[in-house]
Amino acid sequence: MNLLSFLINKYSLIIPFLLLFSCNKKWDPDQQFTQQSEKIRLEQQNFQLKMRQEAMNNLRGFESEILLEVKNGISNQDFNKLVGFKYSILASNTTVGNHWERRLYKWDEIVESKWSPNSLEYQLCEKNRDFFIITINQINVTAVEYL
Repeated sequence: MNLLSFLINKYSLIIPFLLLFSCNKKWDPDQQFTQQSEKIRLEQQNFQLKMRQEAMNNLRGFESEILLEVKNGISNQDFNKLVGFKYSILASNTTVGNHWERRLYKWDEIVESKWSPNSLEYQLCEKNRDFFIITINQINVTAVEYL
């Protein structure tokens, strides 16, 4: 028996078995659609969880940055760059060319200034939380009261 006839006999036995087993399953478009839809849903869910975790990390990191950076003596320019311009004036005094203010900053307003009201960080942050009261003059922050 030569090599060629051996290979033909060998493959002639294997090919019908492969065809039998491979053609056993029929394509079900409904099942394929369901599987693909489920896969997409799980990917979206994982992406949303990842984005939510990242936003929470951003909020924690930003709050830590504020706690480290905002202290007596920080310049008004650096302070405003860090926390933004949204605040409530609690008291104001102008004497002999000096202007002093006590300002209340809320956490959600600080977050809104950093990102936007449409951001996930803003949606997740604690609303109406008084963050600190600042006493400020024309040059720098003179007192910080964390609430």
